[in-house]
Amino acid sequence: MEHFSQKSLRCLLSYVTDFHQLDNDLFCFSPDRRESRLNQIQQLRLVQILCDYFNEKESEARNQQYAYFEAIFCGREGETALHDTRISVLINLCSLAVQYPCYSVLNHTSQWLHKIGSGKSYAQKFVSKLVEHYILVSNDSDLPNDLFPLAEEVPEFASYFIAYSVMKESLRLPLFNVLNHWLSGRRGNLILEYIKETPAITQHFATVTFSYMVVFDCISGGAYKNPLHGFTAMLYADWNILPALDIRLALEMLSKDAEYSAFDTETLRYHIHLAKLARVISEKVLVVFFTRSESSASFRALKDDLLTA
Repeated sequence: MEHFSQKSLRCLLSYVTDFHQLDNDLFCFSPDRRESRLNQIQQLRLVQILCDYFNEKESEARNQQYAYFEAIFCGREGETALHDTRISVLINLCSLAVQYPCYSVLNHTSQWLHKIGSGKSYAQKFVSKLVEHYILVSNDSDLPNDLFPLAEEVPEFASYFIAYSVMKESLRLPLFNVLNHWLSGRRGNLILEYIKETPAITQHFATVTFSYMVVFDCISGGAYKNPLHGFTAMLYADWNILPALDIRLALEMLSKDAEYSAFDTETLRYHIHLAKLARVISEKVLVVFFTRSESSASFRALKDDLLTA
């Protein structure tokens, strides 16, 4: 293990632009280039070494730091096995970088994600790993607090996290406490601008993320229980770009999924009212949700009450 560590450091410092040397000495690929020979302990040591390396490089120009990042992680995009191993290491590196901390890695990652656009699902993979490690833990864990500094240190990365972290599996208070800390803080407006100005994020946020936010608002009790209630409600008026916000996924979940059947009716009424004012949804579409046979009987029973919202 010690030999691996020293060799890896020498590789990074001396051969950072030599892809073949990186394959052999850093990622330790087998001779047939199909898989890495690193075991789990060695992989953990590798990401620690990478954190140290990028922290040492922080005194250099930002574009030079990013050049190192691209050389290490993005130099084998045409070779699936070699590239996938690099991305797997990078995903684990980002998770460790939150606690280490090594914020430059997260900055470089968001810059790379912005560069490649929406053609691949890498952003979801990065964020899913962070959600797994920092959110989907026991409710009394302090791990979500490690995410708090990201708004100040890496606001662009935080925008990716917001767009892809809010999903069915993560609708729990620790996540929304983190998002509220970010969006109500000094960098909140900047993070929202990143969400609005990055097409891949904008599309997903408007059509998926926002609906999950509405669902959590309804099942948590709205203004009294959800720290992000105010932000969620504010977006109906402040989201003045395309694609428009879409709450049909929220209505789909609340009307059919037994897991979310115990929602707060007044909170849903409030969202329907705001959605209609903002022309996010039409009366015609609402009628379909409240009258179709696939909707639960309890949801259909709310038709007369909620359609007057």
